Amino acid sequence: MSTRLFGTDGIRGKAGEFPILPELAFRAGMAFASHHPGKQILIAMDTRESCPALAGAIYAGLATGGANPVHGGILPTPVLAYCVSSMDFSGGVMITASHNPYTDNGFKFFDGHGRKISTSLQTQLEYEIPGQSPIQNPIEDTLADTQGHSPSSEELMAHYTTHLFSLIPPENIRVRFPIDCANGAGANLLRFVNQTLKTPIETFNVWPDGRNINLNCGAAQPAKMEANSAALDGDGDRILFKDSRGRLITGDHILMFLADSLNIHNIVGTVMTNEAVARFSEQRGSAFHRSDVGDRFVRELMDRHNAPLGGETSGHIILDKLNFTGDGFAVFLQVLELLSTENISLSDIFESYPMMPQTLLNFPVSERIPLKAIQGFIPLIRKLEIGMDGKGRIFPRYSGTENLLRILIESPSEEQNEEIASKIANFFKNRRTQ
Repeated sequence: MSTRLFGTDGIRGKAGEFPILPELAFRAGMAFASHHPGKQILIAMDTRESCPALAGAIYAGLATGGANPVHGGILPTPVLAYCVSSMDFSGGVMITASHNPYTDNGFKFFDGHGRKISTSLQTQLEYEIPGQSPIQNPIEDTLADTQGHSPSSEELMAHYTTHLFSLIPPENIRVRFPIDCANGAGANLLRFVNQTLKTPIETFNVWPDGRNINLNCGAAQPAKMEANSAALDGDGDRILFKDSRGRLITGDHILMFLADSLNIHNIVGTVMTNEAVARFSEQRGSAFHRSDVGDRFVRELMDRHNAPLGGETSGHIILDKLNFTGDGFAVFLQVLELLSTENISLSDIFESYPMMPQTLLNFPVSERIPLKAIQGFIPLIRKLEIGMDGKGRIFPRYSGTENLLRILIESPSEEQNEEIASKIANFFKNRRTQ
């Protein structure tokens, strides 16, 4: 069993299995508290049925470790991040597995600036978590104890929305379309927001039952999205759109649209970002930087290059004027305002920023063998790329959250992508039969 805890986005796995156990959550809370003695740490969670027990264990660990935990209840990740950065908190812990099914869960750790914790702190926690004392109090007692110390989640959401509406006044938004809340934490936020708006935002998938988060809905299932709508994922840090013809508007479209509309000339994507974004930036004379996959790495590269905008194809968009982490609802409002002021539609966005055709192959793996050690693989990739004559790329990488080898293919045509994908698939098929 691997002892590595942190992946691309915090600690994640199957609820009830290592490392997503109350005992480890308690140890993680103690370890995190040791870096924030006597300081307030905000805890929040999404709508998975496993969240309350894990939240209770994290709370107990933080308290035992000398921190002052505050239980914020069900909140989207970006609400927790903004409240941590702008209120009297020194850090935060979000219990979520983001876009994954309800059977998974995880922990995202934030510093006092509302950013994912640094790689160096993650490395320290990797060593410190296993060495903490085991949990001493029953989880049920811990949960009962947290209730008296929990502030109103409505107060935290009010703090967040007051900030957003000061930057994007609701009266500026004339274009409206429904948003899918993925039966996740965004459902609570949209219910709260609609109580304050004269014209409510139409919502659906807003009735979480502990098991229906991301189930055939939300940004995790773009094929299920309705035309002319938007979709959050389970913890609300992603946003995707579909236009009136049902065409998907990805994070790459949104990056280019925001860069154009807000006159931003320094942006960050990832190694998986469509090459169209790089070419768009080159044509504008703008800087474009690629990070590793994961919004934590996007954030780090944004800070390094002083870039105010960054994001991922999946819909994690970080726009510093709104929040310092991926924020689905904030970007939703920003897009609505820009569509209203520029008098354009989602279809205009799709058609103004054409993508290079992409194909993503996923191959299940039992172990992560170095790619160079897969006999014949790298020579095959090089040969296929030479055949593309500099007009595309092939990018293989292991997933940070799943046991998959992902291979991204980009070329000028779908047909060429399919031809290349077939050759790669045959390579792995032949390996299995040898």
